[in-house]
Amino acid sequence: MLLKELRGNFPVAIAVPQVAAGAAGGGAFTVPNNFQIVSAAMVWGAAITGVATNFFTISFFNRVAGAGTVQWGTAIAYSNGVNAVKATPVTVTLSSTASDLQPAAGDVLSVEITTSGTGLLAPGGTLMLTGRWR
Repeated sequence: MLLKELRGNFPVAIAVPQVAAGAAGGGAFTVPNNFQIVSAAMVWGAAITGVATNFFTISFFNRVAGAGTVQWGTAIAYSNGVNAVKATPVTVTLSSTASDLQPAAGDVLSVEITTSGTGLLAPGGTLMLTGRWR
C-alpha cells in the first residue's frame, strides 16, 4: 500500500525548536503527496507570558516556489495579554480560502518564528497538523 492510498485523517508533527530572544527559527514539513489540511494546534514545551514590546510571532506558510507567501494559518503574536500554557494545545485558526489548505506534493509547510524588539524566548514545541491525502 502506498502512503497516498491511506484514507481518513492522520497527524503530522512538525518540531519547532527553542528560539532565543531576538533570533528567528522554526520547522517545516515537505508534503509527499497532495494534501488537505484539516486542523492544526501548537503545543509549547513551556509556558509563555506575552509582553508588550519584546515578543515573538509564530506564522504558518506554504513556502513552495510560486506560493511562497500563502499563509495557511493565522499568525499568533505572543504580545501583551497573549499567553500559552505548557503542553496545552493552542488552536491555529486556518485560512478561510480553501486552496490555501490544499498543498500539492513537494510543497513545504513551514512554521516560522520572528521577533519584535529584542524578542521573547520561544520555548520550542510541536505543531500538530491533522490532514488527509487528496
